[in-house]
Amino acid sequence: AGDDKEWKETARWIKFEEDVEEGGERWSKPHVATLSLHSLFELRCSLLQGTCMLEMDASSIEQIADMILDNMIAAKQLEEHLRDQIRNTILCRHRHQNEKRRH
Repeated sequence: AGDDKEWKETARWIKFEEDVEEGGERWSKPHVATLSLHSLFELRCSLLQGTCMLEMDASSIEQIADMILDNMIAAKQLEEHLRDQIRNTILCRHRHQNEKRRH
């Protein structure tokens, strides 16, 4: 059952933001996205307290995921017993809007 999990593209940026419309079949009209003050505070908090690794010596998404998770565990931002579950979630297949779901 774990193989059917995937990340689904719901927005994209091509000069402006476009969202997947409610039916999930096409993109919305391009629009200028706005951020609430709350969102900016959340971003600030994440940058100050979260894991931010700008330079890594890695050659695969798996290596990047492992390095981030190791850093989070060392910083006590993630409990060790959740590592595999979070790693599997990070590494789930990504499906873009123009791709049909595989059955």
